[in-house]
Amino acid sequence: MTELLLRTRDAKPAAALMKEGRLVEYWDLEYDAGLSSGAILLGKAGRTMKGIGALFVTLPGGKEGFLPFNETRGERLPQAGDPLLVQVKKPPIAAKSAYLTMDVALPGRYCVLLPLGDGAHASARARDHIALKNLAKKLRPDGMGLVLRKNAEDAAREDVEAEIASGAALWAELSTAAKRRSAPALLLEAPGPLEKILRDLADMPERVLADDEKAAAPLGLPVRLHEDPFGLNSVGQQLEQALRRRVHLPSGGNVVLDQCEAALLIDVNSANDTRGEGGAALRVNLEAADEIARLLRLRRAGGIILIDFIDMRDDAQRQRVLGAFRAALRDDRALTEVLGFTRLGLLEMTRKRADSPLAGGAQEDTDA
Repeated sequence: MTELLLRTRDAKPAAALMKEGRLVEYWDLEYDAGLSSGAILLGKAGRTMKGIGALFVTLPGGKEGFLPFNETRGERLPQAGDPLLVQVKKPPIAAKSAYLTMDVALPGRYCVLLPLGDGAHASARARDHIALKNLAKKLRPDGMGLVLRKNAEDAAREDVEAEIASGAALWAELSTAAKRRSAPALLLEAPGPLEKILRDLADMPERVLADDEKAAAPLGLPVRLHEDPFGLNSVGQQLEQALRRRVHLPSGGNVVLDQCEAALLIDVNSANDTRGEGGAALRVNLEAADEIARLLRLRRAGGIILIDFIDMRDDAQRQRVLGAFRAALRDDRALTEVLGFTRLGLLEMTRKRADSPLAGGAQEDTDA
């Protein structure tokens, strides 16, 4: 069962997504609507850094965004003072400025409209990629690009068409506002965490457990009330354990996660697995594959990820672990690519970073 938990009457409102009682996503409901992923702004071109192939863009509030040359549009690079219609692609992280693009995307539950793009595309996760791409060709607005998401496969065509029309109308409003406003200005706030979760999930939660019926009502899902939905499901405890450097597995094994500048390194250990030697490596690795997929999603990890599973005796076992890991990643809303095992036996993958990672991951167990 998939359940969405809402805590709104606390000093820190938050949402948690549970699957079979396990925490898979956690979001603070307070966010920076002007600098989170998806926000659209009218910025002003600033200093150019030719050495790194990018320029900085002045944003509302005196903040700066980072715009690589390959994210600009047109044959001419923007000049200092030029007004630029930009979208936040990645939010600011620590000392890094928000990563911007001029290739605006308007995502919905069934499609992503690319007002300045072209071509018709379909999600690589679609059951019938060719059929979905052919539909995209028929529905693509003139002069725009269109990507149909996997959710469009099971949707009524009129619902998909309505979402495309809504996106085109929104773009017309934004284009008009960009001509009338003075830079820097916020044109469209980023979607909130709840909107993103419900927009991107392949399957909607079966119900909502909330501490306030009014807060849950707009979601249009069955609601059950409880004064402490997080406490009832041990969300705090699950979150604290998931953000540790060393995360224990039911078998007695563990996974250790170390975030480096260039990559996230994950080590799988048999540790205290006491259920016998026969097949212990495979057993722990299969358990770890499922847990690592959950941790990557929950922590909102991104970039290059290298996983050192316990050495296995043959390629058949490695392929079994690889298959289990890919299956566990299917529910992940972020784009993931599993590249396979390297010659050193490390599993190599990438996960698209679109949101700030959850804080934590540096603390160690007291009994380690």
